[in-house]
Order: sequence, then structure tokens, then C-alpha cells
Amino acid sequence: MAWSDFIRKFQVPNISIIESSTDYDTEKVGTIQIPDTLKDDNAFNLANSVAEIYNPIDFIADRASKLRYFIADKSGNELSASPFKRCIENPNPLFTFSDLMYQAVFSYLADGNIYLYQNVPSMYERANANTISRVDVLNPNYVSIDEYTNLSKLDVMRVSDFIKRAYYHDGKRRELEKDKLFVFPYDWQTRDYSSFICRSPLFKSYRSINNLLATYSARYNIYVNNGAAGYLSKKANSKNELEETLNPTDREAILKDINNRNGITGNRNLWGISSVPLEFINTLADIQRLMPFEETLEDAIKIAATYQLPSVLVARKDQSTFDNQKEAERSVWENTMMSVVDTVASYFTKVWMLEGIQIKADYSTVSALNENEGEREDLITKKIDNLQKVINLKPDFDINSEIEKIYGKN
Repeated sequence: MAWSDFIRKFQVPNISIIESSTDYDTEKVGTIQIPDTLKDDNAFNLANSVAEIYNPIDFIADRASKLRYFIADKSGNELSASPFKRCIENPNPLFTFSDLMYQAVFSYLADGNIYLYQNVPSMYERANANTISRVDVLNPNYVSIDEYTNLSKLDVMRVSDFIKRAYYHDGKRRELEKDKLFVFPYDWQTRDYSSFICRSPLFKSYRSINNLLATYSARYNIYVNNGAAGYLSKKANSKNELEETLNPTDREAILKDINNRNGITGNRNLWGISSVPLEFINTLADIQRLMPFEETLEDAIKIAATYQLPSVLVARKDQSTFDNQKEAERSVWENTMMSVVDTVASYFTKVWMLEGIQIKADYSTVSALNENEGEREDLITKKIDNLQKVINLKPDFDINSEIEKIYGKN
């Protein structure tokens, strides 16, 4: 099953969660509901439904999933004959390791936590690298944890010490074995109701996300509830006629009739028509005055910056005009993505209980990093050529020490 199917599977329950949730307020806009603000319990939903939030997270998760992974020794050397290659080649009957990597990174960056669960056949008494049959990445929206409230963080030896009971709601309620549940947080900032569950990193863009949601709400409200583009109405010739025109006897009924019959969306009339002598009155709200597209781009740039993605990598209509896009992507690999990939890979190593070996990523296929390697070699070659010219002028020049410095710096 592809990672896109997994995300769609994530999104199915979210619809009912948004519609029936009492954990956060919702605003009815047309036929949809939009959360007012970012909350702990809706961060994952927003990451799957708002493009400006989804794009930077998908950018990292998608590229992480496309890498080749292998079993390596402590020094990082590949062990091609390791019997534990099954941890990568067949980690789960439903998903490939690439799928699991995408799911884990997406959950890590959206929800702020990765929930990994071991499956050990009942014939075995203990979990170890030989007895674990599969590893699953749990949907954070399906996990509910009942914690001990009388424990201090200074007293626990492992995360499971906090857990009284844990449940997974994937169509039916199932109690999880807490010793087989692994929770890996994004950072040290925990949620108000938990001692160890992390807040989403999206809260680092809290104001931008709330502003983005308000902009979407305003834009959608104008599209759906704008009514007619204009009206032909009776021209007022006196003050009495003006008062009569502006004060209808049943204002609510008239407005309801107007919005049902007229508007710029759906099967409605673009113009409203009166049966009396008329003049044109423009009633169409001008969405350009709100500048929503500039506003959402600004918010998207700030949200992407949460994950250290530069503005040139944010999706926009003038994307092709940036000459430094390759340099930006290389910078993201070196400063952000390699760290995330190595961290998540180490979590899988821990859950599989691999000792003396580890799951590693192969970065040799990343074109952005390969270009950097080529530039590095060109620079070294030019520096050595310059040293050769110096030797021609000063035969006693210590070239070996200089070469060591060059390779050390590069």
C-alpha cells in the first residue's frame, strides 16, 4: 500500500473528528467547518488538509522515504549478509520500509510524536530482534493514553513508566501492550495534559497558522456568501423614498431570498433584478482588497521556516524564476533533512532492538548532495593546482602539510 493510501486512511476519521469534536471551536462557513485556531488535537488534521502546512512536511517526508536504507555496523559500513535485513525488506505486511519512513517522519513533524509498536507472536515470552515479527507506525489520531499523574519526570526510567493504559482506535478499540509501544517526541515541549507527549512543532508558527485559517475563512466566505454581484434598484428621488428603500419590512426574508437566488457560485443568478424603476448598485465584495493570496504566501513562508525550509522552496506561481533553488535544496538536506532522517532511522533501530548494528540511510543517490561533492572536488583540485605553481617558485615549500590542511577544511 502506497504512502498516499496511508495518508488517505489517516484522513477518513478526521472528518468525523472535526464535525463532532468538542475539544475546539469550529466556525461554520458555507457547507464546511474550519477550526478557529491551531490546537494540540487538530495539528495532525490541519497538516493533512491545509496545503500551506502539508507542503513543507511532505517535502521532507517524501524525500526521506525515497532514500535507500540498509543494515550497517557501528561504523556505518553496510552489512550486506546480515539476517536482520528483513527489518528493512519486510518490516510490515501492509507497508514497505519506505512507507513506514514516510509515515513516521510525517507524524514526527505534524503531530510532534512518532508512535511505533512492536508485534511479537504469543509463542515468545520476550521481545528481541529475533522474535519481533513486524513494526507499525500508529496514526497519532487513533492513539489514546491514560497516564499516571503522580509521577515526576525525574523519577521515571523510560516513557512507558508514565503509561497506565494505552488504546488504539482503528475501527475498533484495542488495548496496546505498553512495553511494546514506543513514543518518540519531537522536542521537550509537552502538551498541557501530558507528562511526555510532545506538542506539534507547528506551534512554533502558531500565529501564522491561525492567520492562515482566518484568511481561508474570509476568502471562502466571500466566494460562497457574497450574494449577487449587484442590484438594479429604485432610484430615490426624496428622503422619504430613500428611507423606504433602505428599511424593508422583512429584511431577513429578503436577504435569505437574495442569497438563495443570487451569487457567484453554484447554480445561482449573477444579477439581482427589481420590478421598479432602477439604478445599479454594486454589492460584490472585492476579494482583492483582502489580498488573501499574498497573505497565505507570507504565512506559508513562515510555516516552512519552522522546518528550516527557505522561501524559494515554498510552492508559488513564480517558482521557476528562482536560480538558487538547487542551492536551497542542498542546504535543506545538509541542515535539516539528514538530521531528521538519521534521527528517525535510529528510532526504528531501537524499536527493532538491534544491538551492535543500526539502520542507516544511503545519501549517495541524492542529486543535490552529489552536486555539492562535485563542487568540493573542483575546489580541492584548483587549490592543489595553485600549490603546484607555488612549488615552481619555491622548491622548498612544504606542500604536504598544505594538502592536509586543504582536505581537512573541505
